[in-house]
Amino acid sequence: MTGARTALGGPRNDLMLAHRGTAYFLRVLAQLPERAYDEPGHPAAPHDRRTTIATVGCDARGWATLVEAVREKRREAITFAVGEREAAISSGATLPPRALRHLVEHTAVHLAVEWRDLPAANWSGEGVDDEGAPLPISRTPWLRARQTWLAAVDLGSGGTFGDFPPALIDRLVAEQSASINRRGDDHQVEWRGATLSGSPASIVRRMLRGSSRHQDKPTTSPVGAHLSSVEEPS
Repeated sequence: MTGARTALGGPRNDLMLAHRGTAYFLRVLAQLPERAYDEPGHPAAPHDRRTTIATVGCDARGWATLVEAVREKRREAITFAVGEREAAISSGATLPPRALRHLVEHTAVHLAVEWRDLPAANWSGEGVDDEGAPLPISRTPWLRARQTWLAAVDLGSGGTFGDFPPALIDRLVAEQSASINRRGDDHQVEWRGATLSGSPASIVRRMLRGSSRHQDKPTTSPVGAHLSSVEEPS
C-alpha cells in the first residue's frame, strides 16, 4: 500500500498493526461478492455490511484529516464536525458496491500517506474527535488497527480471530484490564474474578462478549459495537 512504510517518530508497532489490519480488511472485503453487500454480515455484528464498510472508510478519512491538520499546524485539528461523521457513514453506506469499496481503498491510502509524511515532532500533537474529545495523534494507528481487524470479522465473509497477530490479541486482552499467563500453546487469563483458559483467540472472544469493543470515543461506532455471542472455531 502506498505510504505504508513506518512513519518517522510514530508508534512503530501500532502502525504495523494498522497497516496489516487494513490489508486484512481489504482482503476479506475482496472475497465478498457485490450482491452480498446488502446482506447482514456476521450474526454478532450490530450493523449490516454496508454500514461496517462505510464506517471503516469514513473513519480513515477523519483520522487522515486530523493528522493532516496537525502536520499543517492548522488552528483547528478535528476529525469531523459534530454530526458530520454519522452523516458521512449513512451516505457512504448507500453507495454502489464498487464505489463503497473504492471509498475504503482511497481513504486507506490517504491515511497511510498522512502518517508517513507526519514529522517526528508532530506525533506528540493532539486534535479532537467529532464529539469534541481530545484525540492524540499517536493514538490513531491503534484505533485504526483495532477497527480494521474487528471489522473484518463483522463482515462475516472469512475474517476470523484466529488470523489476529499475537501482538493484537495481547493488546485487546490488556484493554480489558486482564493479566495473561502463557502455558505452552494455551493461555490463562485472570479477568474480573474469573480464570479463562484456552487459545488467545478464544479468550479474546469470551472477554469481549457482552462488553464494548471500542473504549475510545473516536471509534464508538457502528463497526462492531459488541461481540456478544461470537462463536467460531479457535
